[in-house]
Amino acid sequence: MEDNTGNFDDIQGASKLLSPLEASQLLTDEYSAKILLATYKRKISAQEISQRYGIPIAACYRKIRILEEVGLIECVERILTQKGKRKNLYTSCLRNAYIFFENGRLRARFQLATGQVKDFGGDWNGLDLLGQ
Repeated sequence: MEDNTGNFDDIQGASKLLSPLEASQLLTDEYSAKILLATYKRKISAQEISQRYGIPIAACYRKIRILEEVGLIECVERILTQKGKRKNLYTSCLRNAYIFFENGRLRARFQLATGQVKDFGGDWNGLDLLGQ
C-alpha cells in the first residue's frame, strides 16, 4: 500500500490484486520508473542502477523487491563478483503499460514480455473514483 510519502513499500506478493490507482502509481513513482527503464531489454544489477540513476541503494533494493513481487521485473542471472560476492542481474518483464481514465473510471493495463496482460480494475470496468 502507499504510505504518506507516496512510496509503495508494503505491497504483499504478486498475487495481491492492485487497484488501478496503485498500479498507475507504480509506473509514475520516480525510482520505480527509473528501475523499469534501466532494466528494459538488458540485465543490470541493483548497484549499477543505483549509481547510474542516483537512487539510494536501500531504496533501489526496496523498489526492486516491490517490482519483482508484482511481476514487472525479474532476476534473470546471479553472477559472482571478483570479491566473491553474488550479484543479481535484473531485467524488465514489462513491455507496455496503459493508464486510462474514461467516464469517471481509472483503469490500468500492463502487457508483459511473455504476452500476458494484467488488467487492474477488477473486471476491467475500472475503479469508480466517485463511488457511483
